[in-house]
Amino acid sequence: MNVVGESGLEDGAPVFADKGYASAENRCDLEDAGYFDGIMYKGARDHPLGWAEKAVNRAIATVRGAVERAFGSMKKHYGLERARYLGTAKVRMRFLLSAMAFNLKKAALLAEA
Repeated sequence: MNVVGESGLEDGAPVFADKGYASAENRCDLEDAGYFDGIMYKGARDHPLGWAEKAVNRAIATVRGAVERAFGSMKKHYGLERARYLGTAKVRMRFLLSAMAFNLKKAALLAEA
């Protein structure tokens, strides 16, 4: 979880992630670093999720849904489904400019309402 460590989050801050990060190692890393574990639970063959784990996944999904919706809109309307430039600096700049445009458009729509 290098990204989490470098993000500068406050102690106890929630870290949400999808089922691809559901491992005991990642959960221990979050606990050791003092973050709230928001990783969704993943069922395995012959070991389906229980009702409590499903309830936790639903709660996490409601929070992640708002963020995923924003990324989906930027991919669909701003052409961020592929990196069009070589080098992380150019790709990062393109993403930041697209995110600013997205936020300005959203702010303008909220101001009209």
